[in-house]
Amino acid sequence: MPDFPMEFWEGQDRGLTFKEAAEILGYSRWTIARMIERGELKAYGEGKKKRIPLSSVVQYSTTHTVANEKQIAAKQQIKRFSKRFLKTKAELERLLK
Repeated sequence: MPDFPMEFWEGQDRGLTFKEAAEILGYSRWTIARMIERGELKAYGEGKKKRIPLSSVVQYSTTHTVANEKQIAAKQQIKRFSKRFLKTKAELERLLK
């Protein structure tokens, strides 16, 4: 879970701007807007006054951390496999010369 400053935890569900939510989650503001459209994040207000409840950001970050860790592990596994494959391919090409 992201490390939130203490002022976030003072008993209120602070409304975050798109920029603040994007910084916390590590996404762009446009991605945050699409996440709201898809219902992945809750929001209230209209136009530039639209805010995302901190609780929605916290919930999203805690439920998606495991998925992100699995994706990272899978990418690392693919990278290791690719390196072995390229090394083996280079050895085969060298032997065939």
